[in-house]
Amino acid sequence: MDDEIRAPLLDSNDIPSWDQIRNIYSEQWEKEKQKFYDQLKKNFNEQISSFKSGKVEIYQLHDGPYSQHYEKAFRELFSDTGYQASVGIPESIPSGNKKYKPLYITLPDCFSSK
Repeated sequence: MDDEIRAPLLDSNDIPSWDQIRNIYSEQWEKEKQKFYDQLKKNFNEQISSFKSGKVEIYQLHDGPYSQHYEKAFRELFSDTGYQASVGIPESIPSGNKKYKPLYITLPDCFSSK
């Protein structure tokens, strides 16, 4: 979390209410989700600038405790059913022990007739 979010909680001798904590968490998630959306949009633009078509990997989501929130956000951003947004099975990164889930969308054929 950002220091400005944590600072008021650490400076106070009072325990914040449950709702205050929930609001802080919610605000932080919205910031993280916006960063995630920005990255997805950048990756999307790279794919369509290269005239990619069919099923393409748009992001590698590292497996972690909040992965399900990012998966949901991904599906919300690509909610148009034409994109067929899907989450692949976990794969290992060759250089280490980390795992990631590929996030896929389907793009239309680039030179097809309507």
